[in-house]
Amino acid sequence: MDARIGEVPREYCPGDYSVNARGQTKLAGIGQRLIKGAWHIGGVIVVSEGERVRDILIPVYEALGLDWDPATAGAVADEAPGVSWEDVAQALKDELPDHEPAELDATTLANAQRLAPEHLG
Repeated sequence: MDARIGEVPREYCPGDYSVNARGQTKLAGIGQRLIKGAWHIGGVIVVSEGERVRDILIPVYEALGLDWDPATAGAVADEAPGVSWEDVAQALKDELPDHEPAELDATTLANAQRLAPEHLG
C-alpha cells in the first residue's frame, strides 16, 4: 500500500501529519495540542467503513460552510481489502516503541465499557 504522511488537499480536519493513501485519500489523522503545563497527542485511524465517515461529515461540512472533498475520506480497508482492526493494531504495535500501558481508574474503565457499544460498529 502506498501510505504517505501529509495533508491531502481539501481533506477533513486537515493536518501536516495526516496519513494518506497515494496522496489522495486520508486514512488517519494525528493531532497535538500544547498548553502551559500540559500536552496531548491523539490519533484516529479509519480501518473500515470509510463511507460512514463521508456520510457523517458531508452535512457537517456543509452546515459549517467549509471546503471539503468527500472523496478524500477513506479507510485502510479501501486500500487493503480484508484488513481487520486486529491487523492494524498489530502493525502499530510492531512499529511503535515499547511502552508501559497506562493505568486507568475503575470509574474511567466503567465509563469506557458503558460507552463502547455506542462507538463500535
